[in-house]
Amino acid sequence: TAKKEKVDLVLFAGDAFKTREPSPTYQRAFAQKIYEFIAAGIPVVFLVGNHDFPGALGKAHTLEIYPTLFIPKIFVLAQDEIKIIPTKKGPIQVAGLPWYSRQQLLLKDDLRLPIEKINLKVTESLEAKIKQLSKNIDPKMPAILLAHATVSGATYGSERSVMIGSDVVIPIEVFKKSPFNYIGLGHLHKHQVLQDNPPIIYSGSIERIDFGEEKEDKGFILGKIIFDKQNKHKTNWQFIKTPARKFITIKANISSDEKDPTKKVLDKIDKENITDAVVKIIIESSLEKSAEISENRIRNKLVQANFIAGIIKEINVHERKQIHPGFSDELASLDPLGLLEKYLIVKKINKSHQHELVTSAQKLIEENL
Repeated sequence: TAKKEKVDLVLFAGDAFKTREPSPTYQRAFAQKIYEFIAAGIPVVFLVGNHDFPGALGKAHTLEIYPTLFIPKIFVLAQDEIKIIPTKKGPIQVAGLPWYSRQQLLLKDDLRLPIEKINLKVTESLEAKIKQLSKNIDPKMPAILLAHATVSGATYGSERSVMIGSDVVIPIEVFKKSPFNYIGLGHLHKHQVLQDNPPIIYSGSIERIDFGEEKEDKGFILGKIIFDKQNKHKTNWQFIKTPARKFITIKANISSDEKDPTKKVLDKIDKENITDAVVKIIIESSLEKSAEISENRIRNKLVQANFIAGIIKEINVHERKQIHPGFSDELASLDPLGLLEKYLIVKKINKSHQHELVTSAQKLIEENL
């Protein structure tokens, strides 16, 4: 699309890889695609996201190789700053607010404060950075803000379970009062528009990451800033869908009188187009019927799938569901706080006590980072 539309600039709002230490194979695949932009004469601006930052001080972030090699037409925003990007139609200001951890924004003693005061201090610090960037914008030149953050009014989507109790939310008002012609947001995977004028938009991820995104459209934003000599401007944009891989959840409820429980599961699979999809099977049955289900027959039926995320048996025991040990994409995606929260729910701990325990755990984690 960038080549076809002959765009002047490509903006990447962070999180090039899911892991902070991607393998050379992933880095090569990513670099090959970035090179296509550069070969076409299109500048690229990278913003560093939380998945790009290293897990320890002194290590390079995942995008640091590009400025290290001084690759022309590639610009990396790893701190709150403004870069003037030369394009075919003239210069454009791109301000960046990369991901900041609490440790980067707080003093050591601040981490001993109640979690509410910690979040307030972090929010105030991020607001101050946005206001300073806004203050340094030249109103005679088109300007874009890239921010990797959670903004109030946004919908978390599949991200909610992994960010409960750990994300700081920036009030949308601080963006509304800024002088930018377009505000492009990264961090949340779900595409959403928080405001039309000026546009405040999460492009969302271009690919589905897990089953929480099963029904979400994926894509990117194609935008155009019209900026005349009288400094009047208008920003038009459209969401372009990508052919993201399918995630399909197939559920089968096996009754106690089912003669062939495996066949019932296979019949459910037949009703879905699983070709090249990531598939998860959830089978609800009694313990007795569970023993009659052939996983080999099910796996053979799923041969056309791109990946089998799991065949999960939920056993009904006195109206209580138990998940048999095995692969679970949901559990695999959770951070320590998410796992603790899941454990507390399973143990039926009351919500107020859950909140206290999660908050205390978060403080312990932060104090030891």
